[in-house]
Amino acid sequence: MCRCINVDIGSYANQVPLTAPWGRTYGIDRCIADEIASLWALGIRTTGCCCGHNTQRGFIGVEDEDIERMKCLGYTVRPNEIRPGAEDSFYPKEESPA
Repeated sequence: MCRCINVDIGSYANQVPLTAPWGRTYGIDRCIADEIASLWALGIRTTGCCCGHNTQRGFIGVEDEDIERMKCLGYTVRPNEIRPGAEDSFYPKEESPA
């Protein structure tokens, strides 16, 4: 699990500002900020992310065009209960099931 302590889902308490290559700054959970920055440096376009705050599994959402690249990088698709069959969400590397 992540390194959050007493940080609720939806809280911004453990975020850091990161500026994406396309110039916009986002608040990213500190636990996965380095991983998101690395993905951006590889040209992966994220659509949202959350470390899970030790209450649920984390996720990294990506644009449809980057799904295959994420798989090639060894990321595991995170099932989406709301959209069965969707493959645009992945577990962060530290969260990937073995």
